[in-house]
Amino acid sequence: MVNNNLSKLVKDKQIIAIICNQFGDTGKGKFVDYFASHWADVIARGTGGNNAGHTIVVNGKEKIFHLLPSGITQDSKGKINILGNGMAIDIKTLCEELEELEKENLTYNNLMISNQAHVIMPWHISQDRAKNMSQKNGGIGSTGRGIGPCYADKIARRGIKISNLFDKEILEYKINKIKQFYPEQNIDFRQILSELSPHIKKIKPFVKNTILEIHKLKEQGKKICIEGAQGLFLSVEHGTYPYVTSSDPSISGTASGVGLNPQNIDLTLGIIKFPFMTRVGAGPFPTELGGKKSEDYCAEGLEHDENYEIKTYIGDENKKEKIVELMNSSDEFTQGVGIRLAAGEYGATTKRPRRTGWTDAVLARYARKINGPHFILTKVDSLAHAKKFGICYKYKTNGDIVEYESDLKTLNQITPEIKYYEGYSDISNIRDFNDLPLGLKQAIQDFEDFTSGKVEIISVGADREETIVR
Repeated sequence: MVNNNLSKLVKDKQIIAIICNQFGDTGKGKFVDYFASHWADVIARGTGGNNAGHTIVVNGKEKIFHLLPSGITQDSKGKINILGNGMAIDIKTLCEELEELEKENLTYNNLMISNQAHVIMPWHISQDRAKNMSQKNGGIGSTGRGIGPCYADKIARRGIKISNLFDKEILEYKINKIKQFYPEQNIDFRQILSELSPHIKKIKPFVKNTILEIHKLKEQGKKICIEGAQGLFLSVEHGTYPYVTSSDPSISGTASGVGLNPQNIDLTLGIIKFPFMTRVGAGPFPTELGGKKSEDYCAEGLEHDENYEIKTYIGDENKKEKIVELMNSSDEFTQGVGIRLAAGEYGATTKRPRRTGWTDAVLARYARKINGPHFILTKVDSLAHAKKFGICYKYKTNGDIVEYESDLKTLNQITPEIKYYEGYSDISNIRDFNDLPLGLKQAIQDFEDFTSGKVEIISVGADREETIVR
C-alpha cells in the first residue's frame, strides 16, 4: 500500500522539496531519509548551518545531523549529498560529523560542498554567544552557533566563502580587513589558520561549484530531494521578525540555496506537526499551552531539560502512565509539559525544552500560500492516549477575526479559538488513512478544508517506515 501510494505521489516528479511550515523541529530529517531511501538520487540542503538538528532513525538507532543532509547514510548506495551555496558552514563541526560517519564505517564519498557557501568563523560564534543566546529582556534566544553573524557578514559583503579557504593570500587579506568590525575580539590570522588547516585539508576534495553540478544532475535526469532547514515562520522574510533565523527557509529561499529556482521544484511537501506544534527560543506562539508562563519557563533552557522534567513531574512513578496523566491535565501549562515529555520535544541542537501548543491552522493556511498546498503531518503518534486534542482555526483580537501578520504587536494580542476533538490510542501500526481513529480523521479533513491544502503523508512513528502515504 505504501509503495503503491508513494509511486503515485512521485509519478513524473524529478525534484521534490521537504520543508517546514511551522517553527522548525517538525521531522524533516525523517522524510528526507525516507525519500533518500525510496526515491531520490541526490539530496541537497540550501539554508542555515549547524543551528539545525535533523534526526533520523536507522535500524532502531537515532542519528542527528546538524550540517550533513539526512540522506548521507545512503552514500554507499551511490546517493549524492550536497551542502549548497546558501548555507553557513562551520567546517570544524562538519569535519566532526564526517569523523562520526567514519567511526560507524559509513561512507561519504559522494559528498559535495559548495565553494560559494559561507564559512562560520570563530569571531561569529563568540559574538553570537555574547549577544544573541539569552532570551532575557527580549533576546532572540539563538543557538549560539554563529549563524546570524555569519549571514550578517555575507550581506555586508565582507564574508568568507569556502573557496577563500584555499587561497592563503586572499584569506589573510579578508581576515585582516574584517578585524575592524570586531574590535572587541583578538583576531589573529596565524592562529585561525593553524586551527582551521586540518579541517580545510579534509574538506578540500569535496568542494565543487555545486550550482553547476546540480544542474548537470538535473539534466541527467537524476531525482533530487531538497532538504529544508528551520521553518517558514522563522524565515527572515516571512517569519515573526525579529524572532527569526538569518536565512529564508521558504521554498524560494531553499531552492535558491541549492542553485535552483522555485519553478524547478515539481512537488513541495510542507511539514506540519499535528495535532500539536512547538517553538524553540523567544517569539510569538499564539496557541502555546501555558502562554507566558510556558515561554518564561522554557527560556531558562537547560535548567528545565528532559531530566529535570522527568525528576520534577514524574519522579519514581510509572513513566508512561504519569505522562498520559500530565497530557490530560486540566492545567494547560502542565498539559504542555506532558506533551513535551510524550513527544521528546527537546532541541536536537541545544537540548532546550521546546514550547508546546496546539497545531495552528491559521499559520498553516498562510504557509500554504507561500509554500504550496501539499502537507506532511508528523508526530501524530505522540499524543496517543490523550483524551482530547485541539486545533486552532481562528485568531481574534478585540473580538475581531484577524489573519496571521508578522507584526509582533498584532501577534501578541491574539486570542486563538480552539476546536477540540476526541483523542486516540496507539496508531503506530496503522498504514492506511482509512484505519485511523475517527476523531483524528475528522481533524485532518477539517484541517484540509480550512487550509485548502492536501495531506499527502502522515507520520505515525520515528522510523522511516512508520508512515502513511495517502
